Formats: sequence, C-alpha cells, structure tokens
Amino acid sequence: MDRHPIHQPTNVSLKPIIECNKNTVLNNETTLMINTRHFGRRYPLSILLMLLLGRSTPVVVGFSCRSFSVLTKQGCVGRPLHRLFTSTSDSDRIQLLHDQLQSIGVDAKQLAKASLSSIEDPTLGYDSSYGKPAIKTYRAFAYPKKVDTNDSQDFLAAQAGRTARQVDFLIKRHRSHQTEWVRHHDALQKSRQVFPLILILDNLRSAFNVGSLYRTADACGCQEVFTCGITPHPNGSGAHKLQKSALGAESVVPSRHFATTQQAIECLREEFPGLKIFGMETTDRSEIYTQVNYESFRTSGIALVLGNEVTGVDTEVMSSLDSIVEIPTFGAKNSLNVAACAPVALYEILRQWKIE
Repeated sequence: MDRHPIHQPTNVSLKPIIECNKNTVLNNETTLMINTRHFGRRYPLSILLMLLLGRSTPVVVGFSCRSFSVLTKQGCVGRPLHRLFTSTSDSDRIQLLHDQLQSIGVDAKQLAKASLSSIEDPTLGYDSSYGKPAIKTYRAFAYPKKVDTNDSQDFLAAQAGRTARQVDFLIKRHRSHQTEWVRHHDALQKSRQVFPLILILDNLRSAFNVGSLYRTADACGCQEVFTCGITPHPNGSGAHKLQKSALGAESVVPSRHFATTQQAIECLREEFPGLKIFGMETTDRSEIYTQVNYESFRTSGIALVLGNEVTGVDTEVMSSLDSIVEIPTFGAKNSLNVAACAPVALYEILRQWKIE
C-alpha cells in the first residue's frame, strides 16, 4: 500500500508529469531527481515510477532532499519541475545573453565553456580568466531556479543586457585584482626565504585547514604546496574560505593542483630525483618525527605528505613514500589536527638544518 494517499495539491498537478513522460525532454543520459517532500506527500511515488517506466527510453529515477534537478553528462543544472515546461527555453535565454555579451566584447562561448568546466569538475574551481562572481552571474541568468512564464521577450532581452554588463564588470574587476596580485606577489616573493621543503596535501576536506597550512608553508619557507584531489586550492573549489585563514599566504607560496596524490608524487620523483618523501601518519611502521635524521636531506630536499582529516594518508599512496613519521600523543585521540601537525614537523626539520 502506498504510504501517502492521493489528494489534490495546491500548486502541483499531474499534467506536467504526464507531459514530461510524453515529450522528449528526458533521454537515456538523464537522471531525474525529485524532492520527496514536495512530490511524495501529494502523490504516491509509484505513480511517478509508473509514468517514467512507461517510456521507450530508459530513465533512472533518484530522490533529492533539496530540489528537482536535471543531471546530464554535461554536469548538474538545478531546475524546479516547472522549468521543463516554460515558454522560453534555456537555449533562448542563453542566446539572448550571448548576443549581449558579444556586443560588448566578451567571448560568450569561452565564458560558457568556463561555466561548464566548473560544473564538470568542481575541484578545478572557477576559470581564473573570468573568476567566480562572473561565472556564477552568467549561470544564474542562463539556468535560473525560478522563472516567471509571463515575462515578455523584450523584458528578457533587457535582463540579458543588464546581466551582460554586470558580467563584463565582474570580469574586468577580477582581472584587475589578478594584475594587482601579480605585482604584489612578485614583491613578496623577493623578500621570502625559501628552503627545499614541499607540502603535499592529500585530499584534505577543510578549506580552513588548507589556509592554515599555507600560512605554515610561508612561515617555514616552503618552496611549494601541492594540493591533490578534493583539497581546496587558491584557484579552485573553496578558494574564498581558504583565503580567510591563509590571510594572503596563498598568494606568496607557489602551488600546483593534481587530480591524485599519486600523480603529485610521480611529478616530484621526475623533477627532484633526490627528494625524500615523508608521510605523516600513525601506523605500525611510523617513526617518531624527532628520531629521524633530516640533516642529510638539506640539499636534496624533503616533501611532507599530509592526509585527510578523517581517513589520513591514502593507504595506496603509502607504498610510494620513502618513510612515515608520527607525532606521539598521550590523550584519548591518537593524532593531532592536520593543520597542527605540519608546523611541528617542519620546524623540527628546520631545527636540524640549523635554520635560524
């Protein structure tokens, strides 16, 4: 028996669902996600399944606790249910916006491509040529969550013009900040002492931890920071949160992002053949960090791998490391926060290198 009885909803009818079944809005590359709080209370979910399973093309049905969405191979675009049946399609809105952007000298196709890439792989963040505000403004107009179906074409054209001018301003502002950052970065780089130390951040989840680690990297004269996997980074996902705890350190410490930690290690092996790679993790074969002789690596350099806040350093990565060290603890927990571990180990290395 269905959990929810059928009753007449106040703002949803079966008609859009039936149209959705008959039309070619969905295809075998599309996943429907319905908010069960809105649909399930008004109609049994079995009705939705029955309608969709009657289609000639396979449709995968999922349920989201937030909003109706259409997920395609090109990425995720959040849309309420009524967005499938508006008189003005997304392509119309996008074309209006693109025409306006082109008229003021903005490459609309490249901007659309940048918007799409930020959805396809969020770890890459927002294209540095445009910046997050411009891309989000573009996306908000092209794929709105709410649409007034009574809007005239002239009104939408006016909205597109206003949005295009705003996007143009945001791009110019972003590029101005980038230019200022380069000048500021060059000046600060000349004043930094740099040692052959590299931090490798293995799938850290907290942007605030990463920002703190950038400050540590700057304070300890690290040569570079490698961010890997889901780790937030200055030009990617979580950049704004990272900046709050990095306080500008992310601008002066060079960094690179890798899809996996293994790729970062392979890159290090190729670029710095004599580099010693240490992992910080509590294992049966870990050495106490103060009992390791770092002095012999003063010239060749040291890389320190720091793992995820919950799962630690990836076990598949450990076999690629030269050594594993740990900080002894005497409480109920067997480890420190990752942002607290790094300065402890780095300052011990600097102490043995007699850096003052």
